[in-house]
Amino acid sequence: MGSSSPLHFTHSSPLHTSPLSPAHSNISSPGREMERLAKARSKLIESESNQTPRLPPETREQLRYVSKDGKCRVNLGHIDERGRFLSDIFTSFVDLQYRWFLFVFMMCYITTWFLFAGLYYANASIRGELGQEQPLGTTRNQHVDQNPCYLGIDGFISALLFSVETQRTIGYGSRTVSPTCHEGVLLVMMQCIVGSMIDALMVGCMFVKISRPKKRAETLLFSRTCVIANRDDQLCLMFRLGDLRESHMVDAKVRAKLIKSRQTAEGEFLPLEQTEIDLGYETGSDRLFLVEPQVIQHNIGASSPLWDLGPEQLRRQQFEIIVILEGIVEATGMMCQAKTSYIETEIEWGARFEPCMTLEKGSFRVDLRRFHTTYKVPLPNCSASQAHQLMVLAGCKVQSHTTCRECDAWAEGAAEGGKEKSPSNIWFTIGDIQEERMSEGNESEASAEQML
Repeated sequence: MGSSSPLHFTHSSPLHTSPLSPAHSNISSPGREMERLAKARSKLIESESNQTPRLPPETREQLRYVSKDGKCRVNLGHIDERGRFLSDIFTSFVDLQYRWFLFVFMMCYITTWFLFAGLYYANASIRGELGQEQPLGTTRNQHVDQNPCYLGIDGFISALLFSVETQRTIGYGSRTVSPTCHEGVLLVMMQCIVGSMIDALMVGCMFVKISRPKKRAETLLFSRTCVIANRDDQLCLMFRLGDLRESHMVDAKVRAKLIKSRQTAEGEFLPLEQTEIDLGYETGSDRLFLVEPQVIQHNIGASSPLWDLGPEQLRRQQFEIIVILEGIVEATGMMCQAKTSYIETEIEWGARFEPCMTLEKGSFRVDLRRFHTTYKVPLPNCSASQAHQLMVLAGCKVQSHTTCRECDAWAEGAAEGGKEKSPSNIWFTIGDIQEERMSEGNESEASAEQML
């Protein structure tokens, strides 16, 4: 009765962990409720700090979300419905590592060879042909009365050789099946069909695995570090891309994500939250003609996740920038994707990339030795938001100083002009206005008396 009463309920939110009743809620004051919420909030913040501790640099390097070569370090555990992988067996085979793929490839053939060898051996054993001595050159005319089903099979090894010769269409001619043995002909037909299916599946998987555009990413270069510097009076985050092949990527596009854990205003902890970093999607600068190395920039504006981060904040916080380059391989027409990552220790504050292109003998030459090289440039040690506030304050001071000078000049001109100035340029006081009103009243009374 007590557990099923509608007067008692339990909140599932982490901020409400104790059962409440209407009587208790009426007695509790708003101040006590706010205090309880603040305590629950502090516990969540403590749990967040325990889940994302500040790690030393050597340990931080090992805990990347995406490695430098583009491999995602995410392992899926406790998968209950593994039968879903069998519904797409072709993709499952292609995604296997080479050692496991070759193992499955060989086991499929070996299993079918032994399976049909066992069937041939069992059929010959049931017919009682294993104990008979049959030379390999024996023909049907010489043994009309015996009518053997399998010629040249006297044991399991010979049956295994016959199975291999049948499935691989070797056909040495020494071991054959008799046309009078209907079950033997049926087994040979079944083995040919199964062998053709295995050939089609395995050869197709091998071809797709070798020609996957994933290997094309090995010839795409990313700079080892990111740099932050001013470009066209705008603070920018920059990194460099390059291609080693002469066959270029078609319709190449680049995008970036910021991976960082945070806690919401309600106290919810979001591990590894993904935030988009704008690389010029609206202007089209994220679409690349990747013939020579290009420097990709992200303008750190008010909508950027790096707006409040300065050099000190970059050293203290832990985040990761994922860069994804996508394009179509010109040789195969298949989509290729290359990835890399930059952690907070791989971002250089106040640096630029050295130029790596020169003009030699009427053609451009790319010096890849300078691809990762950077040089220092002067840059204030403040975030983009702080720099913007300083510029606004400096602009307000200049504007106020200019306004004051204009007011002083105007006041001096008004004092020198005196009565020659127009009424709109004369300064009036309250006494002048009262005197003017009194004079207007006297004039109106005098005009009234004259009319009378």
